[in-house]
Amino acid sequence: ELNDQRGVYRSRLLLDEDQATRAATLGRIYNEVGFTQLGLQQGWRSVSRDPANYSAHRLLADSYAALPGIEAARASELLQAQLLQPINITPVSLRMAETRLALPSAGPLSPSLYEFNPLFVRDKPSLYFSGAGGDQGAWGDELIVAGLTERFSYSLGQFHYQNNGHRPNNDLEHNLYNLFLQSAVTPQFNLQAEYRSLETLSGDLESRYDGSFRSFQRTDLDQEMARVGARYVLSPQTQWITSLVYTDQDFLRSFRNPNDSIKQKIKGMQAETQLIYRQDAFNVTSGLSADSTDYDMDDLEFLSESTQKIAYSYVNIKIPENVIWTLGLSYESDDGPYARLNEVNPKLGVQWAVNDQISLRAAAFQTVKREFTNRQTIEPTQVAGFNQIIDFINLTVSKNYGVGLDVRFTDRLSGGLEALRRDNDTPFGTLNIPEFYFIEPNQETFYSAYLYWAPDDRWALSATGRYEEFKEQGCLLCQLFASIPAHLQTFSLPLKIQYFDPSGFFAGWSMVYVNQDIQMIDPQSPPNASPAFLPTQNEEFTLFDAGIGYRLPERQGVITLEVRNMFDRHFNFQDYTFQTGGFVSPLYLPERTFLGRLILNF
Repeated sequence: ELNDQRGVYRSRLLLDEDQATRAATLGRIYNEVGFTQLGLQQGWRSVSRDPANYSAHRLLADSYAALPGIEAARASELLQAQLLQPINITPVSLRMAETRLALPSAGPLSPSLYEFNPLFVRDKPSLYFSGAGGDQGAWGDELIVAGLTERFSYSLGQFHYQNNGHRPNNDLEHNLYNLFLQSAVTPQFNLQAEYRSLETLSGDLESRYDGSFRSFQRTDLDQEMARVGARYVLSPQTQWITSLVYTDQDFLRSFRNPNDSIKQKIKGMQAETQLIYRQDAFNVTSGLSADSTDYDMDDLEFLSESTQKIAYSYVNIKIPENVIWTLGLSYESDDGPYARLNEVNPKLGVQWAVNDQISLRAAAFQTVKREFTNRQTIEPTQVAGFNQIIDFINLTVSKNYGVGLDVRFTDRLSGGLEALRRDNDTPFGTLNIPEFYFIEPNQETFYSAYLYWAPDDRWALSATGRYEEFKEQGCLLCQLFASIPAHLQTFSLPLKIQYFDPSGFFAGWSMVYVNQDIQMIDPQSPPNASPAFLPTQNEEFTLFDAGIGYRLPERQGVITLEVRNMFDRHFNFQDYTFQTGGFVSPLYLPERTFLGRLILNF
């Protein structure tokens, strides 16, 4: 209240410019108590008021990490936070910058190690270790060594994860390495460089409604990424950032017959630059982006090069003081084997703080799923709190319409509603084979509601209801591929209760109710006739998770033990891999699993 509701991570006295509380990962604190939506609200408003606020971008990145289907937005917010930040000692989890890792979603406990920090950061090295193990051959570890000097910071990390899966050929293994360097050349000029290497080996990770799987499908991915970035403060009102990324990717997907394997080598170069101008009443974010991707696929030499050029400008206007208007326009030109587009994408959004308790937001905008191999961008990821960096098949054109209501009933009780519709045009096939190339229209509808309650300083209760509907309009895809649904409806209702004791002990319990309807096309339908549909099928299940943990004294670490699907409930569930064109993190595990975790920080 004394700080005009700006949040502790961005004080009016700008204490965080002196390396004070800026290292706190507030988004993870919101996630830990189950109040993710409140963290998102703080991030959306803060980024709209000050797009150069790296703490707000980090808050959004950490908050997005708790939500499915927006991995590219999370990685992009992290990139923007890194480019805008001063040198610091807080290491970033290696997983935050990568997408499509298909790691299991968090259970009832999601401990964060960096929610509390010394008031001022000192020049010193630090060590972070996280290890986890459980049944199904699950094992993972993350080791990060970071350091800070007067004008230089570094972070060197390693991440490993492996899991045998819950059925045959459901195994997954990752090895990820990272080196991040940053230098404050002058108080106004910052340079940074990053290198990442990822090796992935997996079987069939998709979750299909009928429980089927491809017993011989194997995927092998080797990817290297090198990035350099810079930030220059031209004046207290104006900042410039730029990013140059090179990606080299070897992808192999093999089937029972070696002749049917898909081997692809992709090399991509992405250059982006952005200018941020801020005044008390408004701010402007304008940028340019150019991407070039070279494809080399066995037996398909005609897939050669794809180029993409993007220009955009976003204006946030505070008129009156309690209303933020977002006006934006982007132009995207794509020329490649999968689509040729020249799209003008308008953006319109509004965030209205009606009073201290009620806020409204609405948006209407068009976006194009960018074709970039590293899946990170510095273009704004949201319009009035609605995500526009969507995990779709590349070059999908999407029209979005959304409205949201957030209410703070008391200081300890909050709730809200949101509705969103997307009209998508998804390309399929290649332009070089016209008879197998088409644009498939589909529509998505989302309705969600949340209620958060902290009855006292030790308890946190949350409930979140979500309804999703996917409908193919033309059904060409579901005619060609029997595993793609023509109509999919999913309702989920997670409930979570958590207890935090001052002694360091904490515990959590959660349940989720899921109801899913799916309608498939009749595989016997004639290929050139109107499709016939099979009867709608329904699956309904309830899962229970529980966990306990203890925080070591002086913030030196965390120990947790969790059990997920504690009553060993088996079920079938259709995920959205068919729409994203890649791996998605499993939301629900169809058998009981135990997981122990140890985090150490020095």
